[in-house]
Amino acid sequence: MYQAKCGTATAGICSDMNDGIFITGTDTGVGKTLVTAALALYLKKHGVLVGVMKPIETGVSPTREMQSDAGRLRAIIESDEPLGAVRPYSFDQPVAPLAAAQAQGHPINPDTIKKVYRLLSSRYECMVVEGVGGVRVPITPKISVTELIKSLRLPVVVVGRSGLGGINHALLTIEALRRNNISIVALVLNQTQSARSAVARLQERTTLEILRKQAGVPVLGPLPYEPGLPGRFRPAVLHLARSAAIKKLAQLVSRASQRSR
Repeated sequence: MYQAKCGTATAGICSDMNDGIFITGTDTGVGKTLVTAALALYLKKHGVLVGVMKPIETGVSPTREMQSDAGRLRAIIESDEPLGAVRPYSFDQPVAPLAAAQAQGHPINPDTIKKVYRLLSSRYECMVVEGVGGVRVPITPKISVTELIKSLRLPVVVVGRSGLGGINHALLTIEALRRNNISIVALVLNQTQSARSAVARLQERTTLEILRKQAGVPVLGPLPYEPGLPGRFRPAVLHLARSAAIKKLAQLVSRASQRSR
């Protein structure tokens, strides 16, 4: 198997990872794909053999596969894996996974996702897996994203909004994960809109202060607002992958990997 070589720049990051991380969100549209891509690219650039996976995706146009979340993740790390492995379940309707699966008559089988994940993870030192929606989103009538995370046995990074409303969503997500004994590596706050006004800056600052006191996990960010998404996805990821927040996140993921052994 490929062995990453850790030099001074990569110390504490590669560490023969052979593990993975699950990126979930407090909601849809909070920046999960951006964080997933930036973390995967950072790890790759620092000598880690990294794979990506987006097990379920909805709202995928058959004529624009490369502009899908899975297509962008695959492209950003120049993955040779087929898109069907990176994303086992794809649906064209832009609705919740369970609704999309029922509409297309193609039920989601979590065991299939586990099998594909195990196959991919055997080829890489670290898998970065992006979820769909939030942790309580159902993917079958009886199984939610929470149960999927537990079945993959992965620790979690939570991505949430840095502005008003971000506190409640983040704390509820963290509470749901803890109730299910799922390890949380970090909470990453993301600017989903520009915080130019004095009121918006105050809302963001107080959100960050309160969550750092009450979340009980490392709180990173806020990541800067990236205008023009998804059209400017690649430049945004390249910019974010050089940030101190993503460097810190990579270090936390590595430490979580070492503790799990």
